Amino acid sequence: MVGVYRQHKARLTSSSSSGSWWLQALGCKPLTMNFCFWLWLGAALGTEQRLGRGLRLSVLSEDRLQMKWRDVESSSLGYLVQVKPMAGDSELEVMLTTKTPKATVGGLSPSKEYTLQIFALAGSGRTLLAQREFVRAPFRCIPPVPTDMIFLVDGSWSIGHKNFQLVKDFLASVVSPFEISPDKVQVGLTQYSGDAQTEWDLNSFSTKEELLDAIGRLRYKGGNTFTGLALTHVLEQNLRPAAGPRAEAVKMVLLVTDGKSQDDARTAARVLRDLGADVFAVGIKNADEAELRLLASQPLDLTVHNVLDFPQLSTLAGLLSRLVCQWVQSRAPPRGPVTAAVSTPVLDPLPAPTGLVLAQVTSSSVQLSWTPAPQPPLKYLIVWRPSRGGAPREVVVEAPASSVELRNLTSSTEYLVSVLPVYAGGVGEGLRGLATTLPLSPPHTLALATVTPQTIRLTWQPVSGATQYLVRCSPIPPKGEEKGKEVRVGWPEVLLEGLQPDHDYTISVQSLRGSETSEPRGIQARTSALGPPRHLNFENVTHDSAQVVWEGSHRTVRFCRVSYVSSQGGHSGQVEAPGNISSATLSLLSSATTYTVRVTCSYSGGGSSTLTGLVTTRKVPSPSQLVVTELPGDAVQLEWAATSGVLVYQIKWTPLGDGKAHEVSVPGTLRSAILPSLGRMAEYDITILAYYRDGSRSDPVSLRYTPAVSRSPPSHLALASETPNSLEVSWTPPHGPVLHYRLSYALASGSGPEKSISLPGPRSHATLSNLLAATKYRVLVSAIYEAGESVAVSATGRTAACPALHLDGNRPGFDLMAAFGLVEKEYASLRGVAMEPSAFGATKTFTLLKDAQLTLRASDIHLTTLPPEHTIVFLLRLLPETPREAFAPWQIMTEDFQPTMGVLLDAGRKSLTYFNHDPRAAQQGVTFDLPDVKKIFFGSFHKVHVAVGPSKVRLYVDCQKIAERPLGEVGSPPTSGFITLGRLAKARGPRSSSATFQLQTLQIICSDSWAEEDRCCDLPASRDSDTCPVSPSACTCSSETPGPPGPQGPPGLPGKKGTPGEQGFPGPRGEPGPPGQMGPEGPGGQQGSPGTQGRTIQGPVGPPGVKGEKGDHGLPGSQGLPGHQGTPGRVGLQGPKGMRGLEGTAGLPGPPGPRGFQGLAGARGSGGERGPPGAVGPTGLPGPKGERGEKGEPQSLTTIYQLVSQACESAIQTHMLKFDSFLHETARPPMPILEGEARLGGPGPPNAHSQTWLPGEGALNHAEEKAPEPHAFFLRAL
Repeated sequence: MVGVYRQHKARLTSSSSSGSWWLQALGCKPLTMNFCFWLWLGAALGTEQRLGRGLRLSVLSEDRLQMKWRDVESSSLGYLVQVKPMAGDSELEVMLTTKTPKATVGGLSPSKEYTLQIFALAGSGRTLLAQREFVRAPFRCIPPVPTDMIFLVDGSWSIGHKNFQLVKDFLASVVSPFEISPDKVQVGLTQYSGDAQTEWDLNSFSTKEELLDAIGRLRYKGGNTFTGLALTHVLEQNLRPAAGPRAEAVKMVLLVTDGKSQDDARTAARVLRDLGADVFAVGIKNADEAELRLLASQPLDLTVHNVLDFPQLSTLAGLLSRLVCQWVQSRAPPRGPVTAAVSTPVLDPLPAPTGLVLAQVTSSSVQLSWTPAPQPPLKYLIVWRPSRGGAPREVVVEAPASSVELRNLTSSTEYLVSVLPVYAGGVGEGLRGLATTLPLSPPHTLALATVTPQTIRLTWQPVSGATQYLVRCSPIPPKGEEKGKEVRVGWPEVLLEGLQPDHDYTISVQSLRGSETSEPRGIQARTSALGPPRHLNFENVTHDSAQVVWEGSHRTVRFCRVSYVSSQGGHSGQVEAPGNISSATLSLLSSATTYTVRVTCSYSGGGSSTLTGLVTTRKVPSPSQLVVTELPGDAVQLEWAATSGVLVYQIKWTPLGDGKAHEVSVPGTLRSAILPSLGRMAEYDITILAYYRDGSRSDPVSLRYTPAVSRSPPSHLALASETPNSLEVSWTPPHGPVLHYRLSYALASGSGPEKSISLPGPRSHATLSNLLAATKYRVLVSAIYEAGESVAVSATGRTAACPALHLDGNRPGFDLMAAFGLVEKEYASLRGVAMEPSAFGATKTFTLLKDAQLTLRASDIHLTTLPPEHTIVFLLRLLPETPREAFAPWQIMTEDFQPTMGVLLDAGRKSLTYFNHDPRAAQQGVTFDLPDVKKIFFGSFHKVHVAVGPSKVRLYVDCQKIAERPLGEVGSPPTSGFITLGRLAKARGPRSSSATFQLQTLQIICSDSWAEEDRCCDLPASRDSDTCPVSPSACTCSSETPGPPGPQGPPGLPGKKGTPGEQGFPGPRGEPGPPGQMGPEGPGGQQGSPGTQGRTIQGPVGPPGVKGEKGDHGLPGSQGLPGHQGTPGRVGLQGPKGMRGLEGTAGLPGPPGPRGFQGLAGARGSGGERGPPGAVGPTGLPGPKGERGEKGEPQSLTTIYQLVSQACESAIQTHMLKFDSFLHETARPPMPILEGEARLGGPGPPNAHSQTWLPGEGALNHAEEKAPEPHAFFLRAL
């Protein structure tokens, strides 16, 4: 209805007690301003005077008139109200019946004469009760105080020439009602884009004709959107004294923009408001309303306006003119005597600072200082930007400060700097200056730290402000296939590797800071030549091994032989290394022994050279990391860290006090032993030492063992899974003082490493995260007491296969809309995606354009856990721009972009295909091309379920089963690859075009039965009031239905401080401490010490050791050098927004379906003869009656207009595909707007205008029936 209202079509509204609320909510009441509307009433006497008795007319708004008359007893059937133009244009005639003696007419055209007739209806016919003639004059506003009005108009590329003409028409409509003169209203205008340009000042025009002519000649500028720069321009230029602002005038800034600012606009807007300027903001189409609300003055429901597109500006112009007029009237001073304290100030120039000094200039900063003005201002606004163009920046400096440092500047850049004093009465003349930052300093003091045949290490002094250094190394001259090297480092040194021996290189170094680079500094260096083996070194020396390292020769080496002999000559050996290797490892050495090592290299020419050195092996280590674990009965297990070269371990344990010592020997290949016969009531000293192959013995290591009298383990260990990647672990704590718990977990298959965490004693639950989905894990929990550790309890559990779609977790599956960022808070970061609200619920509609290319890694969504039985659900709409070729709304592809699973829509064949891979990786699929499938391609929203079962696939459209097809077993989705939306079937590679279509829902449910449970509540035609909740934002277009929610309120106060969190987990277990001091020597044992070298001591065979754990994975290889950085491209200008495409032709009609909403009337044909009145159609479906809303405030007029406009226009566009063409017809008869309890009924009595439909007569015969469904009635009225 609002769409029709905004086309200014005349209409007649039946008035009733229930309908008056709707008029009050729209602000339809007499305005108390000077811009009142007047009626010219006919002066004819006689019949007209007699027929006008008791008729009262009241002006409600610009195009609304209310009439009341005396009730008569003869009107048993009510009244007939008829309004028609006196010019005889019968197409603008409208009639409506009512049972109450009052009515309201709306949509009156300015300066047009009308005839009003009121008839009383009875069974015998109708009787003329009253008749009047009237005419409406256009709205005019003469503010009581002078007003300075500055328009700030966005002229960026996104508007376009055609839409800019609509902006100019809007400006002309806004200023037309005002009296333009030097003592009334002055209008200035600035157009902005990449920079701001004053089109004319406030004092440029003194008449309305001159102003409207200037608006008509305004030329489109084009560029970017720098709103902050434009607001600063208003402060600097449009409000300077020479531009014509008046001190006593109300100052208003009206911003008109269609996009989000590319710079910070809040500071300048705040300064404007602080100076007393009132800021109005008008947003169009893609404007950021949140940003506009930050810029505009309070109250925001009067100063912030938004329209869906440029054509809707015409509907806002009249409203904005009245709001501005009312705003100025509210700012008028009260009448009465004026004291000296409030006298009009004299328009003197404001004091200005002097002596701007730009000093201490560096590559990234400039120090500003100035001499303050004689009269200190409130603050200073500092604005700076590159003189050759770029986004400005600004900062506010509070007085009396007279200096500031500008930081984070670009090097070698000239900046234009302005210092503006801000006073309570305005902005004074500013200071301006130019400053050029210094170049970024290059590195200096380059020095060669070390040079080898294949490496060069270079150092230099660090540069202040540099974040990185770019180092280039090139051979002189180029040699063979050797290419130059380039590397970036974050510190003042670099190691260049892989160079050619005995070769000259030129090395240059540049300082980097972001995209800035300094001049290069260079140095030349020559790698050293290869010589005979030299610089013999020994690394990684242990008790039984050592690594020999030497520097290679420049000659071709066949091999190198490394020989060694002990100082006493009892142990010798040799190893050989290939010629390209300059190191070798010597093993099986004797501990604490000095060896003479000789390296002899053999060359292809037959010569050789020898290099000699000495190395001494270390003393044999003692066993370390001793751990005692209690076993059932009276035995314990002793564990230690393994050491190489051990022949046998000797373990001895003795009870404290009196008691017999026990002893056992364990082979050196083991790292644990079972110690039997330990009483549970005594403490023991346990000693272990190692005997090595070379006959040496380690120092003994001892520990004291105290048995645990009561070390109970946890009980009732339970595992639960809520997500695919986590397990919830809980247990019942044991009795006793538990220090902490050790929780260990690993794959139940035993194929992975075991991980452990420590939990504090009061805890009895934990969450294990970052687990593999749908995988079984084994979890062990043990209690740690002061006396030791209890035995561990274990349990196994499996992680969930599918996550929960909602918080209640009733339906497992994957929400691909959220995974791809197709949600309100994230879609703006996606290229080629637009969002618009839905008229029937909170769900948003996302339009995927042809350049969207939405792609995700399959591993990001974990679809590998998808079960074979699942349902793919999508709610989509195909557009006229959707290609005729096949495309996949959703599909999974391999790493080489080969499809493996998905759904294809073919607009050419009107078919849907589901495909996947079977367990043998062979592709299979089924195609549905039945008549019910074709309606998906007819341009409306449809909900599709593809239910994949064990042996068949079922297709549902709008929750109605269409067909099912057999299909083989489904294979598992790939663990790697990609998931795409809207990809064309013929596309190849990662950067291919997408199909254009609209999407509201895309889910994968981990069940094949969801299609039978879904009720399609998100489709208006399928909604069932018994099973579907009422949509909160559905537009019913009824006078008794509450409107949509209002705008978002201001942020609330900060919340209370939260309670302290739970105690954190204990830190990781520390490294073992150093071995304790050796105790006093005990009594001699029966076994003697080992013999001389060569003899071994064979102890008794111990029990078999436990199987060792799988070793850790090796360390990853080193990262390769970064590639060359490309030269940054030039920043291109933003292209203009494309125009909406033509409406596509409708497809072939489908088979008869269920009864839907009434369609649109066709285009009006040529006028024919008037026929007899037709029969009235059947009564529409009854709709629910809403609760009566509260009376709206006058200040909410703008908000109600915006919300009703947006919601109802969206609803009309959803149900009527050709509504655009209907709105733009130039001639269309006025349509009645039904209010109150008016209903469809039978035909009324015949009259002179038999072709006019009287929708209100049905109310006389069906007073007890419910109101018709709002949408059905509105379509019938159209």
